Amino acid sequence: MSFNKQLLLVVALAAVLSLNAVAATSSGTLTVTGTIDNSISLTIESAGGTTSGTGTAAAVSALGSISKYGSAPTGFTLARGASNWTLSSTVGVQVDKANLTSTDYTLTAQLGSAPASGVAWKLNGSTLSDSAATTLTSTGTYGSTGSYSWDIVVADSAAAAAIDNTINFTATSN
Repeated sequence: MSFNKQLLLVVALAAVLSLNAVAATSSGTLTVTGTIDNSISLTIESAGGTTSGTGTAAAVSALGSISKYGSAPTGFTLARGASNWTLSSTVGVQVDKANLTSTDYTLTAQLGSAPASGVAWKLNGSTLSDSAATTLTSTGTYGSTGSYSWDIVVADSAAAAAIDNTINFTATSN
């Protein structure tokens, strides 16, 4: 190869390399802001009846048709008194925490609506109402399932009707 051709090849190669050496660049930044909030989570872990949704905050317990002289629903016992009868079971509630220094919590319960006439709903022996919350514990332990006795007391004088209701649980960190 002649000197001129070699020189031309070197100049062409230098031109290609110089084009690559002046590549354009750009940069940018992303500023991230945020605050970690503390939180607690309440789940219904168990309940009498045919229960669905355990492990969530919205479980459903179906009792089916109930009567003083019938069989107790799944997970309940039935006690017949002189003028009433009681279905008894338990409700398991778990409260977990994150990013919180609280060592325990207060758990309350309240009915979602007024109970049917002649029917009393009880948790841990306390009668529930729709007008005021009842404290179940003021020293609940995070991360473990608290078990609360649950009674539905039906007077013999109560009308044959649906007893549907909702028990609203509220956990508050201490």
